[in-house]
Amino acid sequence: MIELREDDFAVAGSLLDELHVGPAIAGAVLSGHTRGKVFLRRPADPSVGFFYDNGFCVLAGAVADAEFAHACLNWLYSHLEQDFFILYPGHERWLPVLDSLATAPVKKVERIGYEFDAGTFLGQRAPQVLSENFTLAKLDAALMRDVADTSYPWIRGTWKSEEEFERNGLGFCVLTRGRVVSLCYSVFVSGSHREIDILTLEPYKRQGMARAVASAYIQECLGRGLQPGWDCFKDNRASGQLAQALGFIPSIEFPVYSWQRVGRADGEV
Repeated sequence: MIELREDDFAVAGSLLDELHVGPAIAGAVLSGHTRGKVFLRRPADPSVGFFYDNGFCVLAGAVADAEFAHACLNWLYSHLEQDFFILYPGHERWLPVLDSLATAPVKKVERIGYEFDAGTFLGQRAPQVLSENFTLAKLDAALMRDVADTSYPWIRGTWKSEEEFERNGLGFCVLTRGRVVSLCYSVFVSGSHREIDILTLEPYKRQGMARAVASAYIQECLGRGLQPGWDCFKDNRASGQLAQALGFIPSIEFPVYSWQRVGRADGEV
């Protein structure tokens, strides 16, 4: 298991063509905008690889290598910079290997990937109107830094820096009294693809804020010729319902392998 230097990430570029799931994650790492890592089975051998980005990761290659998968799992368990992982098997041939290696407390769970239909989005009902004292704003470096410092520390690891996000990402948020209480931003960026991460703080849920920030995000994507992306856990009904209300159509259901360090609260990614 060999970790590549960022200058050598292009060696692993051919693995993108073989990914059935997880291309947004691998593509974001290869783009160089993130703090992600790339590992190969052997130097200069891009037939099998592993992409890691802030807890989200992909095993890539059409030939499943049990020894390599085992090494990747051991690295994930010992990687103290993150207390969870969601491992995407990039090809179905990895499934029997991971079924045998990724045992409890790793859980095999289903995710749903969505395809965006612009016509459905543009034909939706009138945009969500926010209540008084709430303002829709673009998410910039300063606001992202504030979110990382207060309510959503994980966001800090999604980009190399807040300034890198401001240059190459996009996002919208809802503010009240200067505080971000809901946001939608590009968590994985590669080419024209802009994968969505969305969060609303608990006291402000069920007030239409998630729909407001996501609608603004999608509108911005369309205006700039970008493709919004969405996937979520199958049992995250709120995320799935919002996705479909905004023009995303379920296109693929696939298993991932999810693990969290003892003591971490469940998330809703």
